[in-house]
Amino acid sequence: MPELPELEALRIRLAPRLEGRLITAATVNPKKAHMLRYPVEHFANELPARRIVSLSRRGKHLVFATELGGGGSDRWLVINPMLGGRFQMADGEVPVPATEVFTIRIEGRQELRYLDFRDMGRIYWATDLAREIPGWAELGPEADSVPAMGIDVFRKRLRRFRDELKDLLRNQEFLAGIGNAYSDEILFEARLLPLRRRASLNPAEEEALFSAIPVVLKRAVEAILANPNYEESKQDRSFMAVHMKGGKTCPRCGHRISQLGSNREPLNFCRGCQL
Repeated sequence: MPELPELEALRIRLAPRLEGRLITAATVNPKKAHMLRYPVEHFANELPARRIVSLSRRGKHLVFATELGGGGSDRWLVINPMLGGRFQMADGEVPVPATEVFTIRIEGRQELRYLDFRDMGRIYWATDLAREIPGWAELGPEADSVPAMGIDVFRKRLRRFRDELKDLLRNQEFLAGIGNAYSDEILFEARLLPLRRRASLNPAEEEALFSAIPVVLKRAVEAILANPNYEESKQDRSFMAVHMKGGKTCPRCGHRISQLGSNREPLNFCRGCQL
């Protein structure tokens, strides 16, 4: 599942190529039309002639703000890629993958394609984000805003929840943007076991978690953008320390990395240096 680092890197890559550009056409793959959370004809008929004003991110959502010529009539195309959603920016001559859900043609003969190999993504065409997108109003602060929050505010927010640490980091009401993969990486960075309860943390451990969140997220964005083979439609997490590394050697202490759960949503950690 694309999480904050993947979507932030995607936003950084795509924004200069999309912002200010006119949408000239939009099509939907009829075999995947069920993924749109509004009538298909609205997508095909209402997006053309709109201009993409900005591309932003909110938690695990990518948000395309659009307006009609002359300003006004703001609407947002919002996509939550879930487990299998990917994006592809390509020339119109490049063959369309079988996993394509929709294609938006941009002036300049470029196409933005949304692909989904699990058919789980959620696609919204909204006029009121808080009212029309489930869970939007309940989203917590962006996970990469933790440093600006400060340790005292972070502690107060942290102590509102009773979850196990892994579930806490994945709770979008606590912080928006972290999922299964980066919760593993953050807890490894903080040297905390994922199954511990939040109430078990002492002040020093709370500070370790506070420090680990921005370090891991920033490092991940930089690693993704530094990949010379970066492609919008692919996800490379080879830089991760423990996630999906069950059975391998811990890069910090040499202990064997543990895995609980299925390969689809594993929980990975090191029993040697996470306490």
